Amino acid sequence: MLLKENSRIKVIEGARHNLPDADAQKAAEEIKHLASELTEKDLLLVLISGGGSALLPAPTPPITLQEKLDVTRSLAGAGATIQELNTIRRALSLLKGGGLAYYAHPAQVVALILSDVIGDPLDLIASGPTVRSQAWPEEILLILEHYKLFNSLPTSVREVLGRPNPRWKENKDESDTSGHVLNVVIGSNSVALKCAALRARELGFRPVVLSPGVCGDVRYV
Repeated sequence: MLLKENSRIKVIEGARHNLPDADAQKAAEEIKHLASELTEKDLLLVLISGGGSALLPAPTPPITLQEKLDVTRSLAGAGATIQELNTIRRALSLLKGGGLAYYAHPAQVVALILSDVIGDPLDLIASGPTVRSQAWPEEILLILEHYKLFNSLPTSVREVLGRPNPRWKENKDESDTSGHVLNVVIGSNSVALKCAALRARELGFRPVVLSPGVCGDVRYV
């Protein structure tokens, strides 16, 4: 992206091949810092799309970026679904699962979302940085044990997963951030199907959407 000299826009590229890296972590730290300084007079506009989980890595200390990446790779390699991957990512992150909205409070947050997850569950798209959610320890444990990965977890990851989630208990005006956040899906598989069907009808065809929720191994579905 070419910007004019003295532009107020800052571009940080990272997460090549959809994997979190040092550049993406630097960007996440700067975004967290910016959000933390906002006041009730500010508006934080967030554009969210698929790939956001890799672009906004902020591992919960003492987890390192490499340790979080290793856990994610192991899950993906074992066949975990995007829902399962994002459940684990949220549990290991400062900014996912509503963390970005938390740090931005009391500013107004508006998130415009391009969904890459079937059904458009807001808490799973890019791991939901503006959607307050909390994964229960039992749910995380079931996922890790299902893929036989629990015993190979780094000590730091075990430590973080063993803690109660303190984010919503900390005193940040003791307020619920949900009233300050507006999440809007502006593009999704369902939207694309509707538009494709409309165009097909205009061309004289009779479109039939068999299902907006087809998923699984492409060799079989």
